[in-house]
Amino acid sequence: MKPGVTDMRLRSITWVKELEAYSREAVLEIFGLRKSEPVAAAQFLDSLMAKRILKKTSASEETEEEDPLERFTGSGEYAFTYVGLYCYRGHLVYSLPKYERRYNVLQSADAGGMEQFALLMKVIRRYESRTRDGLDNEQQEQNTDTYLAQLVSMVTDYAEHGEYRDDERRIALNEQGCILWNRTINCTTPFMQDDDPVYLDAYTSRFVDAEDHFITRLHRVVVKECCRQLQVFGLVELLDLPMVDTIEEDVEELGDTEYLLHRVENELGCQFDSRRRQILHRLKAYLECEMQRDDDAPDDYFFGCTSFHCVWEDVCACTLGNDVKHRFSIIPPKWNIDNVGTQETANLRPDMVFVDGETAYVLDAKYYLPELKNSVGKNGEDRAYGLPGVGDVTKQFLYRQAIMNRDALKADDKRLIPTKAYNAFLMPQDTSLPSYAEVMHYASVTMPLFGEGNRIDTYRLAVEPLYKAYAAGSKSSGIADALCRMLRESQQGDDEGER
Repeated sequence: MKPGVTDMRLRSITWVKELEAYSREAVLEIFGLRKSEPVAAAQFLDSLMAKRILKKTSASEETEEEDPLERFTGSGEYAFTYVGLYCYRGHLVYSLPKYERRYNVLQSADAGGMEQFALLMKVIRRYESRTRDGLDNEQQEQNTDTYLAQLVSMVTDYAEHGEYRDDERRIALNEQGCILWNRTINCTTPFMQDDDPVYLDAYTSRFVDAEDHFITRLHRVVVKECCRQLQVFGLVELLDLPMVDTIEEDVEELGDTEYLLHRVENELGCQFDSRRRQILHRLKAYLECEMQRDDDAPDDYFFGCTSFHCVWEDVCACTLGNDVKHRFSIIPPKWNIDNVGTQETANLRPDMVFVDGETAYVLDAKYYLPELKNSVGKNGEDRAYGLPGVGDVTKQFLYRQAIMNRDALKADDKRLIPTKAYNAFLMPQDTSLPSYAEVMHYASVTMPLFGEGNRIDTYRLAVEPLYKAYAAGSKSSGIADALCRMLRESQQGDDEGER
């Protein structure tokens, strides 16, 4: 097993912002490739775009209906579409979310940049952990996005649940211990010699001492190596991980990678405890990755998220009290096909709903950054860009009407029909603005089709308190209460006549 990433030296650190446009030359310079051959530079940029780290900006004219998730700032050719850290041959890039307005001063530790970035990394780590909860152990490791994410997962699991322990009675095939003749006779095929059965394979039983267990020792040294590698990128400090460095053994002392992988696979064949199998699958994934790195070590490492809008949606749902019990299922459209029959289309389901008594709050988290700009050719007035489109607005009004209409809901959701319902779009806001507040009203939208009194309010929510609550696995009751109060005051007369 080769040293790999532990030999890397950081050559530069650059802070960038998601969707901020950079020139081609600026991007290459960030990664130390300013003087590279044109072919090599083009291949590098293509690889970044294939990994969704980078995207070419569009030169089309700005319109109010363009996708708010791809609103680039600046006039360069390329923009980072990634939130997290990315390292290429020692050149480290910290990419901040697009709403961060003071990213250019966060390079100074005195400005609190690393503390904010550490919180951001914890949020991303928790999101990745939550999205893996529905997978079994094998799927979790097969779906690990990056090498660094795999290392973080290994260390986090070790810190939360401890090392591999197997101090119980162990039943195995052809290992030392007392032979279990009943199982051997029932589960193996004997070799007949002079009409007498000879059992070449035998099941045995023995107690295993956890301290001397080979897999326990391997688990310790692998976690130690993961910590060493993560420390190069500062992830031990950023993610507040434990630094396991007191173990005297090194992974190379236990054998080469192929041998270690063989031992782990053998252990998987006779281990049925779900917790231990989870550790074994993590070890197997790590060792398989190490075998690939020994042959062809990668030049880049990254930890973060290429779809941060999903993170923002999950942050809002978890911290504001999304009520899974009231994920109202609206009866979908039903098609009658000539000569075929009847079929239903996809179901309608609001993204985020929480219920307080007989009042429902129908919310939609949007990772948008609205902006006022002077519109040339339109009498010079300021216009807002980056707002939810007509489809988003229409759906929110439909959700509001549907959850207050018994005939529009599936049977299981008719147990509670709210008497009032309020709508809102929720967008992120950094906490450095002079007029900072945890909940700030930004705009409202109406649509005569759904009645003159109906409206949807748009609020900007401070990210820092929400992130802290999300990382801790708790609710942000202060922001939730303030949001509900402001919605009631804003839309208190809108629900009349809805039933």
